[in-house]
Amino acid sequence: MVRWGRHAIAVAALMCMMLPLAGCMPQDKAVGDTQETEAAIAHDGIDRADATVGVVGSADPDNANLDSRIVEAIGNDRMPALYAAGNTDAGSQQRAVSDFLDRNVKAIVLHADQSTGWEEALTKARKAGIPVVLLASSIEPDDQTLYAARLVVVSHDAQTGGVNYAIGDALMRVIDDKPHTKTMNVLLTGVAE
Repeated sequence: MVRWGRHAIAVAALMCMMLPLAGCMPQDKAVGDTQETEAAIAHDGIDRADATVGVVGSADPDNANLDSRIVEAIGNDRMPALYAAGNTDAGSQQRAVSDFLDRNVKAIVLHADQSTGWEEALTKARKAGIPVVLLASSIEPDDQTLYAARLVVVSHDAQTGGVNYAIGDALMRVIDDKPHTKTMNVLLTGVAE
């Protein structure tokens, strides 16, 4: 009887430890991909100063300028940004995603170069509850639940017909799981074009 009681307590403790993990990964949508209206009861999200963003840069040298402007604009919007260079291949970009998961970033901005081979890295981010935002990339995962949004950088004088967010505002909408479109136009605040 004592042995059964210990097993029951162990199972109950294990269930209690696993319960918080169930909230990390929403059903049928990406982490941070809320397109519905906001909840009637507002919640206080994470502070910008605590919302570290991992930026996985492109391996294409022609994109280095855009990558550095993205990191600068995130910093100008009072958010810490970590940068990982894409080096020479998609493998280094995928390893950078894993590294950012270990660093407990609040979002990952991915400037992917190759369109294949991303399911494993993006699934790890999803399971960790970290939203992934695609930037100007050719990647188009079949599984739309693997990324929260796609950012399109627009110039400050662009007439897009939609909402143009400062990049920090767009990222905070994703991090705080507030409603947004799947494709978001972003401005690089305080960065010369």
